[in-house]
Parts: sequence; structure tokens; C-alpha cells
Amino acid sequence: MSSEQGAVANATGGVEMGLIQRIIGIFTSPGQAFESIRTKPNWLVPTILIIAIALASVAVLSPVLKKEQMTRQQEMMEKRGMSQEQIDMAVEQGQKWMSYTLYPSVIIWTLISFLVGAAVWLFVSNTILGGQSAYKQMFAVTAYSSLIDVLGGLIKMPIMLSKETANVHFSIATFMSESAKDTFLYKLLSHFELFTIWSIIVLCIGIAVVGRFKVDKVWPWVAVIFLLWYAVTSALGGMLGF
Repeated sequence: MSSEQGAVANATGGVEMGLIQRIIGIFTSPGQAFESIRTKPNWLVPTILIIAIALASVAVLSPVLKKEQMTRQQEMMEKRGMSQEQIDMAVEQGQKWMSYTLYPSVIIWTLISFLVGAAVWLFVSNTILGGQSAYKQMFAVTAYSSLIDVLGGLIKMPIMLSKETANVHFSIATFMSESAKDTFLYKLLSHFELFTIWSIIVLCIGIAVVGRFKVDKVWPWVAVIFLLWYAVTSALGGMLGF
């Protein structure tokens, strides 16, 4: 491997990459990138990077997010038969609460999703498939594979701003009618968008490389877990109105 690529062979025959090379590799050659991550699972930097991008994105999209939250609150309270005065007061309090919690919730949710995700994939790798992966390796796999979703979010941001809605996704649910947006099927299909599928594929490669498995052995378990998770969240979203 040439020095221009910023990677060198290590003592175990793997490939050692710098941070920039790993990030680029996740998009261009994930197998090689995860080989480097397997030997040196640096999870802190990509996690901080993703949180920083998420916070910046929320700052840009906050007017859209607050407007949509206010609309949902009004619709739910109108269905409950609340008076306009009660609705206005509740919306005002909700907007204040959102101003305080929006940014901390981004940090907390990102960390929780990475912590829980790494634990789930470690269980799949070691308990179900019989591997010997370490938790920090799976945390790194979870963080680095999430960069695909980050790219998707950045690409969708201009569309969200122009349409003034966060409900933008590259899935077949886009072709469903406006009246179908509150249905279980719409919510389920909206999860399976281009960048999500790409991210799941990269995640499967990461789990396989770190655990020394074939991808064919990994992807069915990952697919089932994601399908169950999306089904549950879609059902809850329909019941709770989000």
C-alpha cells in the first residue's frame, strides 16, 4: 500500500489507517477500514464528530423542528377537546421546554443509541455467532457505520429547509399519498431508505470483520433485529402520534 493512501501494514498483516483514511474507507472500502478498526478500535473521535455534526444540524433545522413539534401538539390537544386558551398555554410551555432540551437530547440519544447498539451487536457476535469480539470494537463499528446516516442527513438538510419539514426520506414511502403518513405501513417503509440500507450493509461488514465471520452469517440476524425494531417504533409512532 502506498504512503499516499495514509495506511501502512501492521505487524499482524492488517492495515493501519489514520482517522481520515478510516472515515473515507467506511464509504469506499469498509472491509479494509474495519480491519484497521478491529486492531485499533478508536471509538471516541468518530462519536464526538457525529455528535458535533448532529448538534450543528439541529441548530440549522431548529425552526423547522420546533414548528413541527408545535403543530403535532396542537393536533393532539384538539383531538382531546382542549380549549384554544389551554392549547396556546401548553404549546408555549412545550416550546420553552424544547428550547432547553433539544441539544442535550441529541447528545444523550446519540450516546444511548451507540451504547445499546454496541451491546446488541456484541451479543449477536459473541453469544449467537460464537465470536470473541470486544465491546469497544463493537462500539467503534456502531459509530463508524453511523457515518453513512450522517451523510444522508446532510444531503437531506437542504430539502428539509426548503420544504420546511423534517419528514424527508429516500424510501418507497415517498410515493405514498399524504393521507397515508399516519399509517403503520408508511412509518415502517420510511425507515428503509437508501442511506439506512447502506448503513446496515456497512454495519454487517463491520461485525463480520471484527468477529471474523462471513457477512452471509451476520446479515440475517442484523436484518431481523432492525425489522423488529422498526416495526415496534412504527407501531408506537402510530399510537402516540409521532
